[in-house]
Amino acid sequence: MGLHNRITLRRFLILLYLFLSFLTACRELCFLSELKSGYTNTRQMLVYIAAAPNPKEAALNWLKEPPEDFRSKAAGESIATYGYDIQTVTVWDKAYHSARRNSLILSAAFELLLFLSFYILYFLQKKRQQNQAVELEKILCQIQDTDSGLLHDSKELDDILKDRIRSLQEQIQSDHNRLLQEKEATKSLVTDISHQLKTPVAALKTSLELLAAEDLSNEEKLEFLNSCMLQAEGLENLTKTLVNVSRMEKGLVQITAKPSDIMDTLRTSVSRIYEKAQKKQISIELEDTFCGNTQTLHDPKWTAEVFVNILDNAIKYSGEHTRISIRLSDLVHFIKIEFEDEGIGIAKSDYHKIFQRFYRGESAAGVEGSGVGLYLARNMIDKQNGTIFVRSKSGSKSGSIFSIQLPKA
Repeated sequence: MGLHNRITLRRFLILLYLFLSFLTACRELCFLSELKSGYTNTRQMLVYIAAAPNPKEAALNWLKEPPEDFRSKAAGESIATYGYDIQTVTVWDKAYHSARRNSLILSAAFELLLFLSFYILYFLQKKRQQNQAVELEKILCQIQDTDSGLLHDSKELDDILKDRIRSLQEQIQSDHNRLLQEKEATKSLVTDISHQLKTPVAALKTSLELLAAEDLSNEEKLEFLNSCMLQAEGLENLTKTLVNVSRMEKGLVQITAKPSDIMDTLRTSVSRIYEKAQKKQISIELEDTFCGNTQTLHDPKWTAEVFVNILDNAIKYSGEHTRISIRLSDLVHFIKIEFEDEGIGIAKSDYHKIFQRFYRGESAAGVEGSGVGLYLARNMIDKQNGTIFVRSKSGSKSGSIFSIQLPKA
């Protein structure tokens, strides 16, 4: 029985006691009224019979049908000739008053017993509630101390209340752990951002200090100015990336998977990255050998961002005059999109690490990047019920193959 039910029970006991007391009082009043009426009628009957000329005949007539004039003054006047009147105390009067007194005593005794019974029940319920309040105070203090473990076993609390308190404690403990994790994640994020900003800011500061020198030629000033522009552009890209990471982790990025042609999304991605590939004379080949339906459930906007990120990495980590191949494969419930490059490749031990936030392998040292592109790519693909993974080429050929699987429409 829960605490609320116990409070309701106490109220019910009070109402039941008042109701039974009211019924007892009504029953007593009705009984006394009937006793009084019977006493009065019988007394008047006796007076009538005693005053009748033929008492025996009057008694027999009374038993058959009471006469209409048995309450007449004539009967009272007739019996007065014998020295009695209607107010004279008789044995019948004593019996009536004795019965009336006994009835009142029994009624009072019943009321007292009823009151004591309900008072004891009420007191026990109130006492138990007070004990529960003490237990709850101890448990709340224990819950407040998040390192105290599970609450101690209390005999005062019922099983339902215990289960709810345990559930509350587990939820509070879970929230506490989550807040600690978020705190550590925030500290890690701040550290990673500081590390990411440190290099471009230092390079920009050095270039600006050199530009401030008066003995630089115009060619040197132009060179340092271009360096400043490149560093500023890198900071701008890093800022945009960090904003996307923050929006993604806070659930502000709305990704809606809908039936769309994956080939259109691929062509859009290639067109956005084509100019950068041309600068390194890297060819991007979209193999058009897929004969099936190219409709998949994906968000064209954010899926294009994933494709652009993978192509951008392939260009950054590949040498000049290389090739990037894109091909589609038909699976049972998915369509697989593969991006194959001829870059530096990825160590097998780094296959899962590269999808972590701000992670960059040793082979990526010296190459521009923030280490969050693939982290965002995995999150976006996961939100579309797809998968993304990587493997390096086997044999003497270098390079990596990124595979993305998206559900068919």
